[in-house]
Amino acid sequence: MVLLVPDRPGFGGSTAVRSRSIRDVAGDVLAVVRSIEVRRFGIVAQSGGTPYALALAVAAQDAVTGVAFVGAISPLGERGALQDVRGSMRTLFILGRRAPWLLTPLFRTVARKTRKDPEAAARAYAKDLPETDRAVLEDATMWAIHATTSAEAVSSPDAFVREARMLGRPWGIDLARVTAPAAFWVGELDPTHPPVMSRRMAERLGGAPVTVVPGVATFGMLRVYAAVLRHAAALGA
Repeated sequence: MVLLVPDRPGFGGSTAVRSRSIRDVAGDVLAVVRSIEVRRFGIVAQSGGTPYALALAVAAQDAVTGVAFVGAISPLGERGALQDVRGSMRTLFILGRRAPWLLTPLFRTVARKTRKDPEAAARAYAKDLPETDRAVLEDATMWAIHATTSAEAVSSPDAFVREARMLGRPWGIDLARVTAPAAFWVGELDPTHPPVMSRRMAERLGGAPVTVVPGVATFGMLRVYAAVLRHAAALGA
């Protein structure tokens, strides 16, 4: 089995500096898949990866065995969509739509603070998580991943702002062209991408199944990843 986890433009190890559309990024991923001669593959997407996964499924068509979403988001550029989002992410997307010029200085400040003390930034995020999620982070390996990725997420403020603005606009994806079987998993207590978002997207994809995991937000979703990967790879239960 091959697990391919590409960074989106401007994030992680990506050296891309120009903004790329959602469909362009999906096309890039498909080109990489084809370059390593993988003929059929599954897609797993989490949070802001939702539209990219949908665009990739449209581009690859019958090559996709399944699409699995964990904490999916619904199109934030549509009327009333932001009412589903709570907390700091709601503020982020509202600014992205109404006052985008404020986002860059805001995230440059966040990035400076995070670089100065990444552990403190990770702790600040974790303190409001439900008990089940905090229990996952008691594992030293999981905590290290959390601290590293928390810092990485805001390490490139300009890329983060581009992403926030892109997600808040119409995605330009014809969902009727998603032919691979889709399924959704979401934490019952997830404030950023609550269950209503997964249900809304599932309806648009022909009534795809939605599994709401009780008592968790994000990190507690670790328990369902075996099922997520099985669906994407079309391996059944």
